[in-house]
Amino acid sequence: MLPLMKRIWRAWKGLAHRIITAQNYVLMAIVYWVALAPVALVLKLVRHEVVPAAPEQDPEGSFWQQRRVPPLDMDRASRMY
Repeated sequence: MLPLMKRIWRAWKGLAHRIITAQNYVLMAIVYWVALAPVALVLKLVRHEVVPAAPEQDPEGSFWQQRRVPPLDMDRASRMY
């Protein structure tokens, strides 16, 4: 009886994996068409640039921004973040 149950369990796991894979494709397609596509369409219609074409202050055309490093002191060292 136990070997038969093991075979059934292994067959069920294989079938469940195929079902979940198909379900994943369907859910991701729904998320794309319901959430991402309308946002992209609206941004395109209002001609809003999410990322600017070129930075104006940097002549090299880089998006790099210098980060201000806070001073090292005991107060900052005692905090984790």
